[in-house]
Amino acid sequence: MGCKGLGVLVLTALLPLSATAATITVQSGETLSDIADRYGVSTRQLMRQNGLRNADHVEAGSRLEVPGPRVSAGPGRHRVQRGDTLDDIAARYRVSSRDLMLVNGLRDANHVELGQTLKLPSNAVIAQPKPKPAPIQVTPGAREHTVGRGQTLTQIARAYELPVATLIDINPISDPNKVTVGTRLYLTAPEQPMAKAEPVAMAKPKPKVKPQPQPTSTSTQARINSKPKAQPQAATVVAKGADWRTYGPLQVDWANWQPMGGSQVVPSLNAEGQALYLAVNCDAKKLNATGADGSWKTWASPKSSFEKDLIKDRCQARA
Repeated sequence: MGCKGLGVLVLTALLPLSATAATITVQSGETLSDIADRYGVSTRQLMRQNGLRNADHVEAGSRLEVPGPRVSAGPGRHRVQRGDTLDDIAARYRVSSRDLMLVNGLRDANHVELGQTLKLPSNAVIAQPKPKPAPIQVTPGAREHTVGRGQTLTQIARAYELPVATLIDINPISDPNKVTVGTRLYLTAPEQPMAKAEPVAMAKPKPKVKPQPQPTSTSTQARINSKPKAQPQAATVVAKGADWRTYGPLQVDWANWQPMGGSQVVPSLNAEGQALYLAVNCDAKKLNATGADGSWKTWASPKSSFEKDLIKDRCQARA
């Protein structure tokens, strides 16, 4: 053996012996370096793995073991589409191009045949198909819809011929991109949440006079709980002693919160001393309020700092 061959053996003896990955058959015209390049290993590793002494000679038809981690084909398959490359396919299934070549006996990493079915390595990650959405059964005149499997807000709005923005406005939706199966969505603005509630009287100040309640003051508390000269709007029975708290231009009767339809409703006064109801939905972090005619407006996210403080205080008190 010449000095060159001896040098190769000395160098390769220092390399670790890897577990056998696969056995291949040498084709006519192939060289050892061709095979090494194809499978991403060195010529030295191939020689040591197979006990070869001459790097410049390998017999066509002989079988060689390719060093590396053991890889085998799994049940997955991929049909080559137009524009597919081996690297693209490997990346899609989170495997290496080398492993794809080994399990399919491919010789050229830069060429795959259109329509060819490739075996995928056993460690391939195959995405599961998304479940088909449950069909939306539209009932004429329906006022609510229960979200089915796989249904999105856009699909529901399209089925009922509604703008998506309308569904968002009339429902306490925190994330329009995520609606939970089983959620009941209003298709039209819901009725007033206080319609069936026991009426609660509000101590209303004289017209055009903004109240300045101080809950810790006995004289102020007595003045708030006293019967106002102005005619009350809804009832004359006070459920609890009032506990007025100021949030920006609003006075909120903190002692008289009531649960209603998944929200919390409270008697309030605006800057002009006019009575209204406020509603807070803690899950959606949204507010609603009655207008001058007593009907409810649409749910909306807080815009001002006092609205954010109101939601924060109420939701923390419930926790």
